[in-house]
Amino acid sequence: MNKNLLVKLFLVSLAVSFIMDTVIVGSIRMLNETGEGPIRNPAIRFMARVIEKGSSYQQTLQSFEAMRARIGLRVLPVWIVDGSGKIDAQISSGPLPVAWNDLTKPRIIHGIAAHYRSFQLTPDMMILRLKAPRPTYLLVKIPQTGAIRRGFLGWTIFLFATMAASAFAGLLITFVYLRQKSREAKQILGRLEKGDLKARFPISRLDELGSLMTDFNRMANAIESLVSRVEDTDRSRQELLHELGHDLRTPMTSLKAAVDTIADHSETMSPAHRERFLKIIRSESEYFLRMIDDLFFIAEVGDPKYRKTAENIDLTALVQSEIRIVEEGVTPEKEAVDFQFNSPESPIILSGDPVLLKRMMRNALQNARRYAASKVEIELESVKKNHDGGSMARIVIRDDGSGISSEDAILFGKRRPRKLSCENDLSNSEISLGLGSVIMSAIASVHGGRIAISNRQKSDPVSQGTELVIELPV
Repeated sequence: MNKNLLVKLFLVSLAVSFIMDTVIVGSIRMLNETGEGPIRNPAIRFMARVIEKGSSYQQTLQSFEAMRARIGLRVLPVWIVDGSGKIDAQISSGPLPVAWNDLTKPRIIHGIAAHYRSFQLTPDMMILRLKAPRPTYLLVKIPQTGAIRRGFLGWTIFLFATMAASAFAGLLITFVYLRQKSREAKQILGRLEKGDLKARFPISRLDELGSLMTDFNRMANAIESLVSRVEDTDRSRQELLHELGHDLRTPMTSLKAAVDTIADHSETMSPAHRERFLKIIRSESEYFLRMIDDLFFIAEVGDPKYRKTAENIDLTALVQSEIRIVEEGVTPEKEAVDFQFNSPESPIILSGDPVLLKRMMRNALQNARRYAASKVEIELESVKKNHDGGSMARIVIRDDGSGISSEDAILFGKRRPRKLSCENDLSNSEISLGLGSVIMSAIASVHGGRIAISNRQKSDPVSQGTELVIELPV
């Protein structure tokens, strides 16, 4: 700990100790003035007992003073006063040294109250209530001898010294504790610097330091989470680069082979062969451009900062529109597929981005048409499935094809290496279950929904084909 800080803490402790001592001494003095404090003078009590047993207050006081003179004690000013302030007896002549009404009188028999002068720690007078038919008090003026002053001064110094020692001991314990926690903090920070993101403070108490340690652990958790996200992003970037390298190699190889073939043998090639190679170049170029567009779209929609457009959309009309577009895009190589659409009578309205939802539906319908044998069934319904009791729009797309394999169902919605070329019937802008499934899953997630795919034979052995379920909140 810094020396200047330690000195400041010590001075603050002394100041607090002085204030506490002053409050304690002042409290004791106030209690003594009211007769409820710790002051108890046995000599005054003895004098009171003697006076109470005497026949006359004045004679008893004179006898008591004579006894003091015989043993060599100085004259002690004493007064016996009634409740109104009238002097019934006294040793020294003259009026009372203090106005009677300014004195606080004891409330109980033989109770003692003290009177202090301003800025004095020792009382100058004591008042004792005598046992009498009417309120009667013994007023004794205390001589301020050196022994009495030294005694009170000694007790005062002892009190202040004790408080200062307690403050120093508390400061020392605090210093040792903080030094220990400082070493512990250095160890934790050292582990974090070495890459141990699991380093945390053990929380064993709920004081201010415990709260500070809890805040530090919370900050460390946030840092660990941030680093984890950075690592995940870097891992995704590496996977994306790997996919790009793998996927670009196939179309680029086909393009290079087709271009080299036409460049070397164009004069001897028949028009049919030349057209075939031009088709390869066209198909691979379209696939290449489509793949780049899909990868950029996935990167954009997967960004946590991505914000979709929010509009009220008639989901029933959107699905019907996309069905018509997919039906009109039938290629000569693929036989027509019968689309059957079932929806509730009332429209289903949801808030979302119409462009993204259209792309998701088109991808889903094109995949179903591609793998269907003869028909595709689309069912739209609204069900209550949210954890807060809200409704979900469910879109179920079923085809009667050969069905999806278990491996492809597990990988659905995830990027994975794939080897595709023009031989895989990728013409007419159809998207396979590679990046297309990732796009559909990302769009559903952006809208707070989910998507799942399964083989129909798992739930119904009689049926065949694939079932795609899309759920979106409405």
